[in-house]
Amino acid sequence: METISHINQDLVFKKYIANPLENNIWLIYSQNTQEALIIDTPPDFEIIDQVLKQNSSLYIKNIFITHNHYDHIDGLGYIYNKISSAENVKIWVSQKDQNKLPGPFQNQDILYNYENYCDFKINETAIKFIHTPGHTDGSTCILIGDHIYTGDTLFPGGPGRTASNENFQTILNSIKTKLLILPDYTIVHPGHGKDTNIKQSINEYNIFIKKNKDLKKLSGNISWI
Repeated sequence: METISHINQDLVFKKYIANPLENNIWLIYSQNTQEALIIDTPPDFEIIDQVLKQNSSLYIKNIFITHNHYDHIDGLGYIYNKISSAENVKIWVSQKDQNKLPGPFQNQDILYNYENYCDFKINETAIKFIHTPGHTDGSTCILIGDHIYTGDTLFPGGPGRTASNENFQTILNSIKTKLLILPDYTIVHPGHGKDTNIKQSINEYNIFIKKNKDLKKLSGNISWI
């Protein structure tokens, strides 16, 4: 099933929910130019085929990977092979997360690192890449207009899972200093589950901080409230 919404007068995004872990695949495109991009590629080949079939008139030129966990990248080879013959497709990932991509995608002719590009646009709309380490070293959020695609960094009700307290402290700092400073009305689109917004996330974060004075023992799956 697809969900369709607008970012602005030109850009439209579609949400698809994929297996194995109910990952969100985001397809974003310009109505004026038909240029498109995809955020994350879980290994649900049936959903990938559905995405491509339902949007066959679009030109998918870029694939953005928010982080390198298997449920976000294991469909990359499948979708790339489906579309690369028609388009000069670029794969985008943080340099700190690229080591887990399949071997063919280490090719520098198709692989682009967020760290090397400050200015990116789809038609006339700017896209900003925000490095938010914690869930992985290279976790990156993608800001398009008033919409931010957060991968597994920020969800409704809490941060993404962390493997150690050091990582938890890191993701907490990423969220506080890089995401919660965005306008309240910014819509948060996580890598799994439903949307939220920055205002709600700030409220949840503040409740969490008030309840938890000692953060030095926390890690894993943490809920704000």
